[in-house]
Amino acid sequence: MAPRSGVGTRLLNVGPLALVWAFAAWPIVLWLLHASDPELAVAVAQHTGAAAWFAAWSLALVGIVACLVFPPALAFVRRGTARMWTSLTMDQAPLVKALGELRHFETASRHAEVGRLFRLRRQHGQALLHFARAVELDPTIASAWHQFGLVLFAQHEWRAAATACANAEQLDPGHAFGDALLHHGRARFLLGDSGAVDVLREHARRHGGGPRSQLWLAEALVATGDPDGARTALQAAAAPPAVRLSAEENWFRALARVRLWGKGGSA
Repeated sequence: MAPRSGVGTRLLNVGPLALVWAFAAWPIVLWLLHASDPELAVAVAQHTGAAAWFAAWSLALVGIVACLVFPPALAFVRRGTARMWTSLTMDQAPLVKALGELRHFETASRHAEVGRLFRLRRQHGQALLHFARAVELDPTIASAWHQFGLVLFAQHEWRAAATACANAEQLDPGHAFGDALLHHGRARFLLGDSGAVDVLREHARRHGGGPRSQLWLAEALVATGDPDGARTALQAAAAPPAVRLSAEENWFRALARVRLWGKGGSA
């Protein structure tokens, strides 16, 4: 299977910035229009305002309906809100302290800690630099390889992510409750490696699984021609949870519920 396109991700990243620029440019456009034709400027402002209100109410209505009938819609909102809240409320002090300590004395563990803090803030470019340096200084730290792999995974660097997570798993089998093994298998799947399904099955055997791991296993099983196994994995991913799921896991459960529609499973 070929790597998935990052077009949707790029649009989500660029879209909000484009809206900010549009709002900032709008008064300038009106001012220029007013300089040439004041009456036209007033008419444009009135019609644009009315259209904006209509669009806002329409989008709100569509969003409400989507959240009620399409599980991933509400899960998407919850996940986005959780990510935004984490970014806004994360304390800057630990990162500042870690960077200060690193300037005084460079060690692999300190680079790994700075990289981890940057990753939590979703500043992947900075995180990559520190993790690369951490594993260069000491290639025996499983947690550094694992975190390095997660950042590479987020950047769609599947091959490098698979290698980094494999290194973490080799150094510390079962590292991070199997998360290194899970991302190793997923990265291999995204590279089109048929052996990925064996890795994901091994993860399920050793660590059980939540909605994300079961959904990823289902996709790998479909790719290898096992629709019955995929349906079983989807049912496990979509099953009502015994405890409240995180926003991320809830997103994958919602996707699994939708993919069961019309497949003889329950959602």
